[in-house]
Amino acid sequence: MDKQKKPLKSALKKTTPAAVAAAPAPSTTQKRKHTPTVSTKPTANANNNNKRTKPDPSNNKNKATAGSKPNNKKSMKTKPNNNNNNRKKGGPVTGGAKKVTVAAPVKKVVAKPKKIEVVPEGATLEDFRIVAGTYENILYGVDAYWNEDMTLRLSPIFIFSAHIGCIKSLAIGGHFLASGSTDEKIQLYDLKRRKELGALLQHQGTITALTFHTKTHMLSGSDDGKICVWRTKDWECLKIMKGHQASVHSIAIHPSGKIALSVSVDHSVRLWNLLLGKQASMTRLQGEGLKVVWNPSGTGYSIMFDQEVGIYDMATAKCIRTIKPAKKTRLNTMIYYKDDYLVVGCEDKMIRIYNTATGALVKTLVGHGNRIKDLDLVTVPYTPEETSNKDFVGRPGTKMCDLLTSVSSEGKILVWNMEDVVAPAASAEEMMMKTFIGEHKTDMRVTCVSVQKGIWKNNGVQSFVADGEEEEEEESADEELEGATAAAEDSDEEEEDSE
Repeated sequence: MDKQKKPLKSALKKTTPAAVAAAPAPSTTQKRKHTPTVSTKPTANANNNNKRTKPDPSNNKNKATAGSKPNNKKSMKTKPNNNNNNRKKGGPVTGGAKKVTVAAPVKKVVAKPKKIEVVPEGATLEDFRIVAGTYENILYGVDAYWNEDMTLRLSPIFIFSAHIGCIKSLAIGGHFLASGSTDEKIQLYDLKRRKELGALLQHQGTITALTFHTKTHMLSGSDDGKICVWRTKDWECLKIMKGHQASVHSIAIHPSGKIALSVSVDHSVRLWNLLLGKQASMTRLQGEGLKVVWNPSGTGYSIMFDQEVGIYDMATAKCIRTIKPAKKTRLNTMIYYKDDYLVVGCEDKMIRIYNTATGALVKTLVGHGNRIKDLDLVTVPYTPEETSNKDFVGRPGTKMCDLLTSVSSEGKILVWNMEDVVAPAASAEEMMMKTFIGEHKTDMRVTCVSVQKGIWKNNGVQSFVADGEEEEEEESADEELEGATAAAEDSDEEEEDSE
């Protein structure tokens, strides 16, 4: 391993990993119940709580209580009343000629202090970050920086042991990183604050699939056949969706965030209604689906099998095209690039790009020395001269680059410029593309990868985020999904009672 790489213990700040949402798995003989989320928003009558009240002079039986509507809007004071029957606990106290006013207690609201980000001179902005999981239980983080010649400089930023088993899946949502392993745990990290958040212990089996919907919700799949819906605000498990009879291989959330697809060892593809947290439909497949992905527009999806890929239309759920490499090889992973191209990683060390409209091979990427394990895409601006992101926001005329990151079992990370990848090939030699713009060797057996847009490099940078603003954004996002999932829990309880 390179001498410049940081030791394992210095990768993150020392924090006590608290078990987050470490609820035991529900019994198989009893349905898991979930208490629906109760809204704490003030109602329309909340504005009347601060008004003072007075008893009705025409009826001594009417007692004035805090929060009741006064009969006389011009006066907010109570009249003297010598009737001792009105002196009850919790009501207004009156006596003699002294007038006593009654008002509802006012809740004191303390505004959260807003923090700022202090960036010293000379600090650099990483263009994007690559996080890889390995067979050796290691999370390997690499920061990427642009060079003047349109190539990338890849620099390791953290290397540490995250699990006690092989890491099988990774996902990044916002500044959250989730990793799943054979140790049946989902480890959570805050990439921006360089802090470990804890572990999720809901599944009883290897964590095989992780995917985020924006930064507010996450779905996880496991060898136990269950799919869990997590809320990232407090990492509560909102719903456990059951249906698969064997290990879940892959989960794909529709761009709308309302439905999801999953494939499993049980030779089925299942459609899930995320608003209700229930299975919507199930289709039996001819083979074992290894991976499922939606196209960016959400009009179709693809299912990868052992040696071919089926492209399906969303409206009819029928296979409209089949892609199969000319050379017989096992397929390991795939990802859409726009709606027009499908990038497939193969066992024979090659990455093949296919046209989804025709099924024709566009180009083959050559560079890895072992089987391709995972792929990910990111779009970043080409800004080699930038040292601060404050002046860059909204600047017109900046070139945006679509980059493909690929990893293989030999431990090599390669980055490809998709503009060059999908460019028409003039000859058979150009069909075999060997030019990549970034390379890094981890000296480990990489299993999965996830890429995140750039954040400040923690090189003397004191980064303070306005916590109040972040919480407000997370609370307002995807409330429909959260509320509907809670409603689905109520319907489950009603069905259980009726049974």
